[in-house]
Amino acid sequence: MRSSGSPRLADAAEARTRLSTEGADAIVVLGCQLFPGGRPSERLRRRVALGVELYREGAAPLIVMSGGGAGAVSEAMVMGDLARKGGVPGTALLLETESRNTFENAGYTARLLRESGKMRIVLVSDRAHLPRAARMFRRAGIDVIDVAGVPASSMRRAFSAVLYEAASHIRGLFRRRLKT
Repeated sequence: MRSSGSPRLADAAEARTRLSTEGADAIVVLGCQLFPGGRPSERLRRRVALGVELYREGAAPLIVMSGGGAGAVSEAMVMGDLARKGGVPGTALLLETESRNTFENAGYTARLLRESGKMRIVLVSDRAHLPRAARMFRRAGIDVIDVAGVPASSMRRAFSAVLYEAASHIRGLFRRRLKT
């Protein structure tokens, strides 16, 4: 698993070599909640910055911003704006604006990628979120060849994230049992 202590990658050369040999078609950056008025949170900025850095380092020729959210402006649109400000051309961006949770991120992004003929991805999110997110993307038929994790900004947030992910995993198991 790839991770970084800051949005800048300390070992970008190693990442470029490792990722480029795998032949990723796209970098998928997962969204998170926006502040009122569509303002990006620091978490969202850090995720996008990591995705943009991977793009600059040649990990893949396309970045998919995935996230609809609950507001008038989608997470993916805000993420796309941040990526363009970071130097990513609009032709290298694909926006998935419908999803409201990780399960939908995986399904809707898989549909977009299938339409583009691109199924091998590097997945970007918070470190604690990546194991569950990668599992969902794989179940949606996407080949997750690598992951890049943004660390929590504090120990308190890291602990909260682990608890949230544990609860989400349990909810997911319960839902599957109800549907079968």
